[in-house]
Amino acid sequence: MRLQRKYLQIMGPRRTQAERVRKPRCCRGPQGLLPRYLESQAEGQEQLFKLTDNIQDEFFIAVENIDRYCVLISSKAVYFLKSGDCMDRDSIFLEVRYDDLYHCLVSKDHGNMYIQLTKKAVNTSSGVAMPGPSQQRPMVKVKSEALAVKLSQEINYAKSLYYEQQLMLRLSENQEQLELDS
Repeated sequence: MRLQRKYLQIMGPRRTQAERVRKPRCCRGPQGLLPRYLESQAEGQEQLFKLTDNIQDEFFIAVENIDRYCVLISSKAVYFLKSGDCMDRDSIFLEVRYDDLYHCLVSKDHGNMYIQLTKKAVNTSSGVAMPGPSQQRPMVKVKSEALAVKLSQEINYAKSLYYEQQLMLRLSENQEQLELDS
C-alpha cells in the first residue's frame, strides 16, 4: 500500500491510453464472421471509406495491389484505383457497380492477361437491348494468369453476394422495433 502511494506521488494520477497497434476494420468473411487480421485488408477498408465518404452501408470485401494500380472490391462495386499516396475519387480510373455488371472473365490477348468486366447491354428507347461500344467490356491488364483468375473469382463472388442481399426480405422499422421490445 505504501509503495502504491509513493508510485502515485511520483507518476501522478494521469492515465495514458494505449496506442493503436493496428488499423481498425469492419469486414465480413464467410457466414458473416470476421476473418483473420491482415494489414492490407485494413488498409483496403480505410481506402474504401475514403472513397465513399465513410458511408457505412457499403462493406469492404477484398483488395489486391497490383504494380501500378489497386483493385478494391466492395459489397456494391469494384473500383480500380491508380497507385499513389492520396486515395480519393480522383484516383478511380474504372468503377463498375454490380447492378451494371454481367460477369467478370479472364482474357488473353497477344500474350497479355486481362480481366474483362462485361457490363449489361444498354436499353434503347425502342426497348431493344443493344450491345454497347467497347466501353461495355472494359479490360484491365494483369501481370499473371493466376492473378487474373483470382481477381475474376473475387469479383464474381462479390457480385453474387450483392444479388443475394438484394433478394433478402427486409424488416420494416416497425417490425424491428417490435422484435427489440419482445
